[in-house]
Parts: sequence; structure tokens; C-alpha cells
Amino acid sequence: MYKLLQVCFITALSITLIGCSQKDFSIGEKKSESSKEIIRDKNCNKYKKAMDYASTYIQEEFEKGYFSKNDTVGAKAQLFLIESKSSTIFAKNINAAKESYDANYNLSKKGNCSLKSFYIHPFEKLKNSIETLEKQKVK
Repeated sequence: MYKLLQVCFITALSITLIGCSQKDFSIGEKKSESSKEIIRDKNCNKYKKAMDYASTYIQEEFEKGYFSKNDTVGAKAQLFLIESKSSTIFAKNINAAKESYDANYNLSKKGNCSLKSFYIHPFEKLKNSIETLEKQKVK
């Protein structure tokens, strides 16, 4: 009877130890994948916010300065100064916003972020707005 009890105890102990020693490593992999997704999403949101802010800033500055007054000649001149990297305060501020937009766009591209809402560059939007105003003036 003592031998039977001893065999049962050793068998139960060995089954318990073998069962506890088997770890499921797939749980750790899932955690790291989901944390990478969270980090990627946070970075994408950060890049998108910066790009949206820069784009909105550029649009609003031109809207306040030129488009609200239907001044297409002034807008074209200012756009030329900006593209020429002029040292005026307005051009410096717009160029800083453009550089911020471009840098965050490139980071978003590297991070495989969705860029559907940023397929048109802010300067292209400005040029399109200038063309639209010119067409309205002709009519």
C-alpha cells in the first residue's frame, strides 16, 4: 500500500511539474504586436495632427491676407517669395509650416500611416485657390 501511494504521489508530482513547465510563448508575441500597433497608431495620429495644423495655418494665412480680399496678384507674389525662400516674416512662417508638413508627411510615409486626407500638398491647394479666384474675376 505504501508503494502504491508513493507511485501515485510521484506520478501526480511529475505531471504537475511537466504541466507547469510548459509556457505558451504566443501570448508574449501577441502583446508585443499589439503594443507596436498602439505605438504606430499614436505616431500616425501625432504626424497627422502636425500636418493638419501646418496645412490649416498656411490656408488660413492666405485666406486672411489675400483670398478674403480677392487679391490674386498679391497671393501669387507672396507665393513666389515663399518658394524663393524670402527673408520676410510671412514667408519664413509659411516656409516653417511647409517644412513641418513635409517632415511629418515623410515620417508618416515611413510609418505606413494612411495619408488619404493629405494627397494634395498645401501649396497645390493655394495654387488651385488662386486659379479659382482668377476664373471668378474673369467672369
